[in-house]
Amino acid sequence: MGECGVGNNSAARLKKNIISTGLCSGCGACIGYCPYIKCYGERVAVIHDCKISEGTCYRICPRASTKYADLRKETFGSIELDMVLGNYEMISFARACDESIRRRGQYGGVVTALSILALETGIFDCALMTGGNFNGAKPIIAACAGDMLACAGSKYTASPNLSLFQEAVKKGFKNIGVIGRPCQVTAARKMQQVTEIKGEKISFIIGLFCMGSFSPEFYQFIKFKGLDKYEIMDIPGDVVFKRKSKETCLPFEEIREYIRDSCLICYDPLSELADLSVGSTESDYGWNTLITRTAKGVKLVEHAIVNGVIEIKEYPGKLLPLLRKAVFNKKKRVLERPDATYLKLSAREKEFFLVTGGGSK
Repeated sequence: MGECGVGNNSAARLKKNIISTGLCSGCGACIGYCPYIKCYGERVAVIHDCKISEGTCYRICPRASTKYADLRKETFGSIELDMVLGNYEMISFARACDESIRRRGQYGGVVTALSILALETGIFDCALMTGGNFNGAKPIIAACAGDMLACAGSKYTASPNLSLFQEAVKKGFKNIGVIGRPCQVTAARKMQQVTEIKGEKISFIIGLFCMGSFSPEFYQFIKFKGLDKYEIMDIPGDVVFKRKSKETCLPFEEIREYIRDSCLICYDPLSELADLSVGSTESDYGWNTLITRTAKGVKLVEHAIVNGVIEIKEYPGKLLPLLRKAVFNKKKRVLERPDATYLKLSAREKEFFLVTGGGSK
């Protein structure tokens, strides 16, 4: 048993330690197989005490105790760790070759292009993705190219994609892809270890770069500002809203307060446990940064290049130190917080960020 008679992996502990403290990331992993945990929009709630002291909900939560060494070993095997960027095979610029995908996608449209290819080649037979738009994101089970095209573009809010995992299982999907934020990637890796919920059916994970997602109050804010009718939101620095030929901009400081508290203690802005990680380049907004991490990720990317699905070019040497510094500083800030107790890291890794400063160069 855990503290004060609360079970180690119970819904009561999830409610007390994660949800009530504002640390829930809205990933959706705990939803779908327990009738007492529900999601209302992007808010997760335990609506009744299920009395089970050793359930699964707390065990797979990305803000519950997370032994990164174990998850890394399960994902990558025993290899030397790049403590700043995570394990990877290659970092490059990439973009979809199909111009229509690039127009609908964010930056280079790589996530959409690779998701469609993974579906067509049987790597997964559906994917848990984020549909809607920045003004109303929602999780969907994407089982055709049209579904995936409809999900193109970043939403910046916490769509609980993993809440649909059990629904996908019940529909008979055997190889389920996950496209999501770093917290969802971590949860998905935890889920893969749990046969009781058929987590082994998660077959491929594409992770997004994420420095923070916005709370549900953000929707109210943009409606108040009259920005809810715009079609595209982007954050190249300040926050840009676009609609046909019209564009408006807000200072990022004006929306900073809507970043979820849970994001402030996130140790992983680059989705380090994914098969592939994708984000912006911060320099050329027609391209994505693509990080291949696992053998499965490498195989999909190589197939995509050979078949003209994506094209890549060398990651600029001048940008790599900037990327490393940004990630290093993010991890250091998190490790300096007394409330980031969910992180179970080696003494060597903590020392690297808090004492030696090796990754800031």
